[in-house]
Amino acid sequence: MADDTIFNYVQSYTDGEISRAAFWELARFKHPTHQISFHTARALAALTFERSYEVHV
Repeated sequence: MADDTIFNYVQSYTDGEISRAAFWELARFKHPTHQISFHTARALAALTFERSYEVHV
C-alpha cells in the first residue's frame, strides 16, 4: 500500500463500512504522486545520479 490512508479505505470496504462507489471516490488520486518503481537490476543500472540539494523549511 502506498500509505495508511489507502489501506484504511480498503479495510473499510472489506469490513462493509463503505460501499464500492464510496471506496473508489475516496481512493481516487487527488494529486499526482510521481512514484516510480524499478524492478530489475538492468533497470537500476540505467539510472545515473545528476545532482542533489537541501531544502530548508
